[in-house]
Amino acid sequence: MTWDELTDGLKNSGALSPDWEQTFRSTPRAEFTPDRIFHDGEWIDRNEEPGRWSTLVDSDLALVTQLYDDTVIPSSSSSMPTVVAQMLRHLDVDKGMRVLELGTGTGWTAALLSRRLGSENVTSVELDPELAGRARERLDAVGLRPAVIANDGTRGHPESSPFHRAHLTAAVQRVPSAIIEQTAPGGVILAPYGTAFCNGGLLRLTVAEDGRSASGPFVEDVSFMWVRDQRPASGEFDIEDVRYGGSAIDPAEVAEETHAAFAIGLRLPGLFRQDVWAGYDRFGTGRSEIWDGVSYAHCRLADWSGRHAVSQSGPRDLWDEVTTAHTWWERNGRPGLTRFGMTVALTGEHHPWLDRPGNIIS
Repeated sequence: MTWDELTDGLKNSGALSPDWEQTFRSTPRAEFTPDRIFHDGEWIDRNEEPGRWSTLVDSDLALVTQLYDDTVIPSSSSSMPTVVAQMLRHLDVDKGMRVLELGTGTGWTAALLSRRLGSENVTSVELDPELAGRARERLDAVGLRPAVIANDGTRGHPESSPFHRAHLTAAVQRVPSAIIEQTAPGGVILAPYGTAFCNGGLLRLTVAEDGRSASGPFVEDVSFMWVRDQRPASGEFDIEDVRYGGSAIDPAEVAEETHAAFAIGLRLPGLFRQDVWAGYDRFGTGRSEIWDGVSYAHCRLADWSGRHAVSQSGPRDLWDEVTTAHTWWERNGRPGLTRFGMTVALTGEHHPWLDRPGNIIS
C-alpha cells in the first residue's frame, strides 16, 4: 500500500474529512518516522529492512517508536492514521486558529496542523527533550517551524495562550486544569480519556464562556498510551481474610464489552482491572482481577457462578460493586461510549454524565 492509497481509504471510510485530505496526502508519515520502529516484539531498522519498514509506515497501524527502559512497554509512538484523521476532524480547526498540542512525539501531527494553519499558529509541547529535538529537526527539514517546547505538556504553554484548540496525544485520567485555563471560551479540548478500569474514549470538551469549566461528549472509541504521570499503577497488595462466592454476571461481559467496561470505570473511578491466566489456580483458568490499592477481588472466567469463583479481600467488596455498576449499565439500555460525556471544572473536579450534562453519574 502507498501513502496515497492509504489516504484514499481514510477518505472513503469517512475518517478523513474533505478539508483535511490534501494536507494529509501531502504530509506522508514516512517523513516523520524514525529509522527504527518496534513491531511484533522486535525492532525493524529502515537501513536493514527498507521494504518492511516502508510497508509498516504506510499502513493503518500505530507504530511504537520508543520503549520505557528495559521493558517492552511503549513510551512514545506514531498514532494510527485512522485515529489521527478522526482527531483532526473532531478538532474542527479553521484559518487563524491557534492550536496547542500536548505530546509532539515524532512531529507528524504538528506537521499536519502547521501545513493547514501555518507554523506560527501551532505550539507543541513534548516532555522528552530528545524527542522534542528530533521532531524539531524533522519539521525543519520540510520547511515547517511550529514552536516545539521541551516541557511537561500537562502545564500547557501559557506564554502562547489563549488557544482556540488544544489536543492531547496521550491518554489522561484527569484533564489538566492548565489546559482549560489556556483555552479560550468556546474553544475545544480534545483528549484521549480513560480510567484504570478501561482506556478509553476520545473526549471533546468545549470551554464555558466564563472559562471556569469545560464539558462535552465522548466522540470515538480509542485507546492511547498514558500521559506518563497518569499511568495506572498495578501496585502491591496483601490478600487476607478472603471472602468467597459466585458471580451474578459473566466476567466476559466486562472483559470483552468495551462499552460496559467504560461505563463501569466512570462509575467506579480508581479501580484497576486486568485479565490474567492464573496457572497456579487449581482450576487452571483465566481470571479478571480488580483492586483499588487496598481491596482486591478476582472472578474466574470459567465456572464464574461457582461457589468459589469470586474471591474478595479488604474493606470493599469490589466484585459486588462491579456487578452493581454493570447492572446499572444494562438498566440504562446498555449505552455505547458516545452517550457518555464529562464536565471538568477548573478546580479539578470531574463529573461524568449520561446523555446530557445534568444527568451526572454518581
